[in-house]
Amino acid sequence: MGKISFSLAQIEAFASVCETGNLTQAAKRLGKDRTTVSELIENLELDLGYSLCDRRTRPLQLTEAGQRLYRQARLFLQEAEALSLLAQHIPQQVRQKLTLCYDPFTPRAFLTELAMFLGQRGIQLDLLMMERGEGEQALADDVADIGVYQAINRSIGEKFKWRALGAIELAVYAREGFFPAGSPVTLLSLASSTQLIPFNDLPEPMAKRLQIADRIQVVNEPALLQTLLTAGLGWAFLPTHLNMQHLPQVERLDTELGKQGLMHPMVALWKPGAKSELLSLIESMQQIFDGSVVA
Repeated sequence: MGKISFSLAQIEAFASVCETGNLTQAAKRLGKDRTTVSELIENLELDLGYSLCDRRTRPLQLTEAGQRLYRQARLFLQEAEALSLLAQHIPQQVRQKLTLCYDPFTPRAFLTELAMFLGQRGIQLDLLMMERGEGEQALADDVADIGVYQAINRSIGEKFKWRALGAIELAVYAREGFFPAGSPVTLLSLASSTQLIPFNDLPEPMAKRLQIADRIQVVNEPALLQTLLTAGLGWAFLPTHLNMQHLPQVERLDTELGKQGLMHPMVALWKPGAKSELLSLIESMQQIFDGSVVA
C-alpha cells in the first residue's frame, strides 16, 4: 500500500468547499473557522503537488484536477461514514451475542424459552451441550458466558459464581419387560443390569447420585441413548422432562428408590466480574426456569 498524502480532515474541507462554493460556508458546515479550512485545503494541495481551486473566482472554481479529485473524495467520504457507523455499532453487536453451555439433563423447554426471551431483545443465544468439566473450562476460557448444570454439592471456590435455578426430577426408564421380576424394581436388579449413562466424565458427587449399576454403558448422544433404551440394551436414570415413556415400548418404572432423592437442583455458573447485563439475565433465568415445562 502506497503512502497516503492526505488526511480525512483535508478531504472533508475540500469536499465542503466544492459543495458550498466558498470557504465561509464550508467552515460553517464543518464547525471550523475559515482560516482552518483554508489551511487544510492549501496543505492538501501542497501534499498532492497541484492546485485544486482557482481562488480568483467567486464562487471558487475547481481546476480540472480538482473536479476529478472531488468525485473520488465524495466516494471516499461515503465509505468513511459507513466505516464510522459500523465502528459505533460493533460494541453493541458484540453484546448482542451470548453463549450458554449446558449438560444433557438441562430442560430443553427452559433453553427454548430462554432463547426466545433473548431473541425478542435482539440477543442471539448460542447453545453448546457440554459435560460439567468441559463447561467449566469453557467458562474459564471465555468460550461461554453462562453454564447450566446440576449442582454437585461441592465448593467451586473463587473460580465461579453460582445461583440455583430450580430442580429437575429423575426417574428410571427401561424397555417393557426389561426387569421381569415385576414392580417395584429392586436396587439389586438395577445394580446388576447395564445402566445407560449420557455422561463420559461424571464428577464424583454426580456419580454417587446417578450411577447405580455396577456395569455402565456411556452413550453421550441423546438420540442414540433413546435407540439403545428402546432396543432393551440397558436401563437409564433420566430426567422426567425428557418424556422417555413416550418412546415405543419404553416405560417409567417404580423402584425401591421411591421419590426420595430423585429431585436434583440445577444451577447457573459464571465467572466473577460479569457485566450488569449478564447479571440481569441470570436474574431472569430463574423465573424462566420456573415457568418452563420441566415435567
